[in-house]
Amino acid sequence: MHLIFGCPFSSACLTYLNIHWDTSVNFQTMILQARVNFHSVIFREVIIMAMWSIWTHRNSIIFDESFFEGMMATTLRVNSQLKDKIVVWLSSLL
Repeated sequence: MHLIFGCPFSSACLTYLNIHWDTSVNFQTMILQARVNFHSVIFREVIIMAMWSIWTHRNSIIFDESFFEGMMATTLRVNSQLKDKIVVWLSSLL
């Protein structure tokens, strides 16, 4: 449930798609409210595609180490005095 309703990245993606969850109500009401507020008949399809994309992105970060590679690529732009410290920190995450 965290990945769908509590994760900041997931929340940002869904907000961008104009999908907002009211987690103060029960699950069924929350889904129905989000669908009504979405104002389109393609709500279910958008949710399915969004959840699939978020889930596969999460898996690629964890299993394909794309997060590490992406972060290493950004070190090319980092202040040279900090680069070694950042690389050591990133390596400690593996």
